[in-house]
Amino acid sequence: MKFKLMAFLAVWMNIAFTFAQVQTPASRIYGRVLDAEGKSIEFATAALLKDSVLLKTTFTEKDGVFSFDKLAYGKYLIKISVVGSPIYKTDTLVVDASHTVMALSDIKISTGGTNLKEVNVSGQKAFVERKIDRTVVNVDALISNAGTTPLDVLSKSPGVNVDQNGAISLKGKSGVAIFIDDKPTYLSGSDLENYLRSLPSSSLDQIELMTNPPAKYDAAGNGGVINIKTKKTKSAGFNGGINLSLNQGELSRSNNSFNFNYRKDKINVFGNLSYNLNNSFTDLDLNRKYKNNDGSAKSYFNQNSYFRRHGNTFNLKTGLDYYVSDKTTWGVVFTGMNRISKQVNNNTSNLSNASMQLDSVIRAENIDQIKYQNAGVNLNYRHNLNKQEGS
Repeated sequence: MKFKLMAFLAVWMNIAFTFAQVQTPASRIYGRVLDAEGKSIEFATAALLKDSVLLKTTFTEKDGVFSFDKLAYGKYLIKISVVGSPIYKTDTLVVDASHTVMALSDIKISTGGTNLKEVNVSGQKAFVERKIDRTVVNVDALISNAGTTPLDVLSKSPGVNVDQNGAISLKGKSGVAIFIDDKPTYLSGSDLENYLRSLPSSSLDQIELMTNPPAKYDAAGNGGVINIKTKKTKSAGFNGGINLSLNQGELSRSNNSFNFNYRKDKINVFGNLSYNLNNSFTDLDLNRKYKNNDGSAKSYFNQNSYFRRHGNTFNLKTGLDYYVSDKTTWGVVFTGMNRISKQVNNNTSNLSNASMQLDSVIRAENIDQIKYQNAGVNLNYRHNLNKQEGS
């Protein structure tokens, strides 16, 4: 019995590690993008899709190489886009137990100019834009972002990795500083994760990714800076919008928001109220067979762990801007969050002898109830030194 108890404790301590291994298999698809002369193309955009849904984007490096890692088994498609060239699409790529690492043949794209008889100008923005000091993600450019959260959008963004615990890294570096509208969040760990999971992506305009941020972000984060820019209407008068979403799988999820903006003369008042309902579960089975020195069965350990999570989160952001002049603006922003969540962990462990006869059963139930509240106020002043009069 002592041996079985030690085995039970050892397996219980490895549940989290085993679950992580199940969720993130070591699968990889990579390739290289070249021009017609065989030279590497840097900053080409590679997009990974599954069932026509965008999962992740990335840029090619100086050597033209791109890579998508930690892929679950399934069928994928990769699109390569280079400014001024037609989009290249791969055939269907199947990742399974026999094909965990796939090296694609070199992809050659012609970047030469083409004479056009007619030019049509489209106002639609690209999902990802590469600028001198940052990468810009246009949230509304991708219809699949509707009803999601900032964490979901970040997980698709180039160079960003969001692990199963909500930790964010940029270009493989942790310690990323998160800003909202150029203002630090002062949140980290689970608090930051909960905040980003509760916001609706419909309230976002752009996400800026900076591995080498400008001087005004100095010392903000040794892993880079991610600046999340929310929507703010510049039109005069009253503007508002409501976003409702419901995701129905085995359990329901909902992400809803109401935003408004009122601008008259030198005063601009804005606000956003959102509600997030999160239901999720994890059903994990572990089966262990312990052997004697000769390889024969000594005992068996079978365990089922069922994690059921339920959470309600309310977010409020409201503020006022006063435009003293074309160059100078004073502002105040109030933010608040209230989150109530509950997690129930049911665990059943069956210990059997070498003949698979049940010896003992261990049942455990753990209940975690969490209540989190956060409030903040920000006073800000902006003066544009470079803006010239009359411009």
